[in-house]
Amino acid sequence: MKKTFIINALCAMLCFAITANAAGNAAAGKAKALQCIACHGIDGNSVIPQFPKLAGQHAEYLAELMKAYKAGTRFDQIMSPMADTLLGTDTDIEDMAAYFASQTSNACSSQPETDKIKAGKAKVKAKGCYECHQMDGNSEKPIFPKLAGQHEAYLIKSMKGYREGTRKDDYHIMSKMALFLSDDPDIESIAAYFASQKSDTCQ
Repeated sequence: MKKTFIINALCAMLCFAITANAAGNAAAGKAKALQCIACHGIDGNSVIPQFPKLAGQHAEYLAELMKAYKAGTRFDQIMSPMADTLLGTDTDIEDMAAYFASQTSNACSSQPETDKIKAGKAKVKAKGCYECHQMDGNSEKPIFPKLAGQHEAYLIKSMKGYREGTRKDDYHIMSKMALFLSDDPDIESIAAYFASQKSDTCQ
């Protein structure tokens, strides 16, 4: 009960805090996103497991994320050093966010349920991940990232980074949630579960 209250409170804080309205131009964003393809792929479907897929992600979330990296209120060992140079103006950011959001994820089929994936599904429910990200990882609220079909290695890296304090977000939501992710097997099974899910952009 206490954990559910904390999770709901954190989600409410983020809903109130994020007011970004990413009404970008996807066509303009395609040209601007060329600088992102080395890590994230031409259509946002990264082929490098350590770099996140951006295709079909919520535009509001992507825009808020990039603005936070540029402002220095969110930290990542790879993105932060290059953010000021690559991300340009708020208009550039919103255009790139709109472009990646308009793309279709390549995670178009669910993977068979292994024991690890079944364990991850149980952990997603027990630890309250579904409160923000939905049970299948297709977050319905544009302020919370979609995790369905995301690279398993990236999800593991992100959760461990939040837990260890090497990865930070501007509102410290995930940093607080990481208190519930103390065990590596839990992180790995949660990552495997979300990575196995089908993206709703394929429908």
